[in-house]
Amino acid sequence: MADANSIPEHSSAGNWAALNGWLQANPLRALLVFIGAQILIWTLVPWALGWSLPLDVVCEGLSWGHEWQWGYYKHPPLPSWEAEVAFDLLGDIGPYLLSQISVGVTYLFVYLLGRRMMPAPYALAGTVLLAGVYYFSIPTPQFNHNIAQMPLWAAAAYFYYRSLETRTLGSWTLLGLTIGLGMLTKYSTAMLAAAIIFYALSARSTRNIFASAGPYLAILVCLVVMTPHLIWLVHNNFPTLNFVVHRAGHTVAIHRLLTPLTFLAAQLAALLPCLTVAAIAGIVGRGSFRELPTWRDDNLRFLIVLGLGPALLAAFLSLASGLGLYDEWGTTMWNLTGLLLVYASKPWWENISFPRLFLCVAALFVAMPVAYAIAETYGPEWRGAHPRTQWPDRAMAQRLSAAWTRTTGRKLEVVAGAPWLAGLIALRSEPRPSVFTDANFREALWLSPAKVRESGTLVVWQVSKQTPLPPANLMLPGLQMMGTMDFMWPYSNKIEPLHIGWGIVPPIQSAPPAGR
Repeated sequence: MADANSIPEHSSAGNWAALNGWLQANPLRALLVFIGAQILIWTLVPWALGWSLPLDVVCEGLSWGHEWQWGYYKHPPLPSWEAEVAFDLLGDIGPYLLSQISVGVTYLFVYLLGRRMMPAPYALAGTVLLAGVYYFSIPTPQFNHNIAQMPLWAAAAYFYYRSLETRTLGSWTLLGLTIGLGMLTKYSTAMLAAAIIFYALSARSTRNIFASAGPYLAILVCLVVMTPHLIWLVHNNFPTLNFVVHRAGHTVAIHRLLTPLTFLAAQLAALLPCLTVAAIAGIVGRGSFRELPTWRDDNLRFLIVLGLGPALLAAFLSLASGLGLYDEWGTTMWNLTGLLLVYASKPWWENISFPRLFLCVAALFVAMPVAYAIAETYGPEWRGAHPRTQWPDRAMAQRLSAAWTRTTGRKLEVVAGAPWLAGLIALRSEPRPSVFTDANFREALWLSPAKVRESGTLVVWQVSKQTPLPPANLMLPGLQMMGTMDFMWPYSNKIEPLHIGWGIVPPIQSAPPAGR
């Protein structure tokens, strides 16, 4: 594959020239500073401001991960396991740190890939540009399946490129491992796998890999990694696949065209800060792409197919099938954007200003966390509603679990309710009970009717004028209504207190209820 061997000289003056020289002479050190800043800032700021943990961390991370299943009704299991381990080891800061480590590892593999295509300073430029992609900043405090995918997609792209270069079985094995782990994270990894296959078929120089053992070894390793989850899927009648179809919905008529166009427009909006930084740094601009590398350039074709292909494929499948799309599904699809921009501007690399690039990134590392902090701190007053990270979770868990024990004489083992509310109460209770998600056994696959009858269930719901009683799905047989508890919000006395209704389904042989 093509490689660029020379670094154009830059001319400037004074400190600007010194900074430019240091960045070009120490790209790996600059990369580590960049990754360290990402991890430090985006771990500490959300953790310091958060009272409760983010929505997906509670509902799809810790509520699920605590049960250690080979799958859950929405998604494969790996991110939930990771969140559970991080929380068990480090407490609340664990999932925040885990999320930023995922981003940092993504940066590292992007740099390693870029290093095989271009000189180190330009691989660095293509990596740090990602700080301008929206998905690498404000959404990252919420560790979820999208964030967990990011390093695996970047690693898969790197190991695939290395496999094509070296043709070694070790590289193909690592490719199969990362794709398999990606599928254990989220099924949209199949979009990347499709792009990998398309790239292999796109030129004679890569089609010949199918005459070797490497690709088949990668497929075998991927299947071995996925086997326990596949067995779980069959045993449980494919709940995740049913959820994907149900969640995506079906669009008709003009909406069938608008859905993929809206998705692509949202992805472009997420990339705008990155494109702006690239323009300021001289990577893109008037005349930058007048002499683009051709489609025959293996590196450019690789970056286009793997960097743009998954999003375009998702839009096409939506158009063809009528399935809906969610903007956040694009989170993992843009980690090659910076490398693509830098590589495409190769004839004008002498125009790139490394100091401007890093100053822009430094500005983003200030502006984005400040915007996040303002939204978390003052958002409740502006919106009249609290963000998920500002709920009185410990107070709810303490009072409700104490009331359960006082009423039944038993420790709390199961909490039934909406995923967020039941998940918060379960997370902060000691010992942690299981979450009976929506009181639906198809969602809480770790529970059985016999287990619920034996242990009993604390039922909780948020009380409002519209919902004074539990929703119909929570009206379990034997439910005894116990009343309402009020809780003040952590950072605001101006908003009406949170009203939580609660009831019990008594466990077998429990003490009789003591009353309200």
